[in-house]
Amino acid sequence: MSGITKTPPPGAQRRGGDEAARVAVQGRGLAIHLCVLLKTARVHDVGNVAFQGPLTNFMDTVEQMWTAEGDFKLQSIGDFLYLNQHRLRVDASSYPSYQYLIDEFKTRGISGFVFTGKLTPPEVKKFVRLFLDVDVKAADPFDEFAEALSKLSVERLVPLRAVVPNAGQIDSAEARDSRKAAKRTFYRAIESARTVMLSARDKRPIDLRKAKRAVQGIVDLILEEEFSLFGLTAIKNHDEYTFQHCVNVSILSIALGQRLGLSKKLLGELGVAAILHDLGKATIPPWVLNKPGKLTAEEWKLMTDHPVQGVKMIAKMRGLNDLALRAMIVAFEHHLNYDLSGYPQIGHEAKQTLFGRIVSIADCFDAMTAHRAYRRTPFTPYEALQQIVTKNRDKFDPLLLKAFINTVGMYPAGTVVLLDTNEIAVVTAHNAHDIFRPKVRVVADKERKRLEEGPVVDLSVRSEETGAFAVGIVSALNPEEYGVNVADALA
Repeated sequence: MSGITKTPPPGAQRRGGDEAARVAVQGRGLAIHLCVLLKTARVHDVGNVAFQGPLTNFMDTVEQMWTAEGDFKLQSIGDFLYLNQHRLRVDASSYPSYQYLIDEFKTRGISGFVFTGKLTPPEVKKFVRLFLDVDVKAADPFDEFAEALSKLSVERLVPLRAVVPNAGQIDSAEARDSRKAAKRTFYRAIESARTVMLSARDKRPIDLRKAKRAVQGIVDLILEEEFSLFGLTAIKNHDEYTFQHCVNVSILSIALGQRLGLSKKLLGELGVAAILHDLGKATIPPWVLNKPGKLTAEEWKLMTDHPVQGVKMIAKMRGLNDLALRAMIVAFEHHLNYDLSGYPQIGHEAKQTLFGRIVSIADCFDAMTAHRAYRRTPFTPYEALQQIVTKNRDKFDPLLLKAFINTVGMYPAGTVVLLDTNEIAVVTAHNAHDIFRPKVRVVADKERKRLEEGPVVDLSVRSEETGAFAVGIVSALNPEEYGVNVADALA
């Protein structure tokens, strides 16, 4: 175990960043090509011409990696894939491939493979046939698979036995299924948001069916009081900011709507409207959206015009109905304030709708916690909530703001906290019955030693002996100052 450290020197950060970027590209390519290879073999025999393309892509990737790195391994541990010791980042487009491999490995008692050299076409074909034919119901499918590979002289692809977690790492099947359902719903929603936004940008017809299905999955999970989605909204992926932001705002809006007692039908409409709230940004040039410095008057005009542009885009969708009208109103109102300041400017006789007031709170909170070109360091979830409550509270409906705090808790998911045990933890989910005592994952012990698989602690639990709370929060911390990787803890 290594200690929790302060931020490393800039040079070290760059080297680490370069390596992480390289691993991300290599690991992603390897996993996706392996997934495509196995899926193709389920439809076409390995001798079919349709198998040749996936085979070549997979072999080329392995050869490039082995030439550059020597022996390497692709392995699943828990809910993630690793390339050697580096965890592969999950996003909307890679999630299906990664999950497919994790599930396939698990059924065969395998955690992954070590690649010990360049592979030949006959070796890969033998491996694929055997992988798909292995008896997954055998007493020990791993032994059967490993022995058969050896007999076929496939020696440069070595299977790894599934990692057995220690007693402190074993989750209940219900907890694992819950996390898996949350991830599947979350990444499907991001992919739907991507489809909608890119269609708008390219001036193609916008199909809302995928977005509606994705939102319905979110509604179902939130109605089941599934808080895993809250943790996922705190994992910020800079490369997918636009799409993930739309989904995060949808999740937060639905959760707030559920707190207010809206019907399932209205929650679905609210969620779709929230996903579409920034549709008008598809008309803004990337160099304006990502400009790090102050915007010119002309650039600011482009930026403040996106609510109106969003209304125009939604109006062009086929078959205007109540849902489309609600979405148009939310797109128009999400940058309005409770006192009708903000933009677009409207007459003071108007009144912001309930959906518009909900989405404006969710939009502001999520945007404040994201890496943006014009903000070097984003607010932590705790800082963002404090900023909204203390400095920006006049911008929002006070009753809805109170309900929002009750929805996300005083220490929202992703907040790093110091416990009164002197341990450091990351908030994973709030407690609906106590906004000051969330659920946390411990990431550093009392001596500030890093814990790779720290326990999850419910801070609302009382001691059986004294009746007092067993553990409490002392203060919120800056994750960068203490070297805490919030994404790893939440994932």
